[in-house]
Amino acid sequence: MSASEVWLLAFLIGVVAGLRSLTAPAVVAWGAHRNWMPLQHTPLSFMASTAAMVIFIFLAIGELV
Repeated sequence: MSASEVWLLAFLIGVVAGLRSLTAPAVVAWGAHRNWMPLQHTPLSFMASTAAMVIFIFLAIGELV
């Protein structure tokens, strides 16, 4: 992943985080699950699991409702 892609992802996550508090973790979990963000061997590696992705997505949807 190039530096410009990292900056773009960080910017977009910041924009999303400004909208709703649980949308940003849902986006990160979805991106980690799709292997767009390599979180292996980090404290956030649990976010790449299917269960975490589903939980964060439901929490984000519940917040919108």
